[in-house]
Amino acid sequence: MNDRVKEVYLMLGHILNNPRSFGLEERPPKALDEALSKMQLDLMHELREEMSEEDFLAMELSQDADREAFPEVTSTSFTLKTGT
Repeated sequence: MNDRVKEVYLMLGHILNNPRSFGLEERPPKALDEALSKMQLDLMHELREEMSEEDFLAMELSQDADREAFPEVTSTSFTLKTGT
């Protein structure tokens, strides 16, 4: 059960940190973000009760290592019109 809780906890973190990879906008709708964050917080409390502090921190660090160091950068090309 602990592995399944950990898997769901990490997946929620992935969704919250990179919603575009799940077909969502850059930021998910507020209600969805709040619901997923609450679920993740509840699972975090459950995991912290079952895991040692060291194991929990190692899991968190491995999740951070999976995240991109810099977010995706987009650029829009534009031209300036001069009043000539």
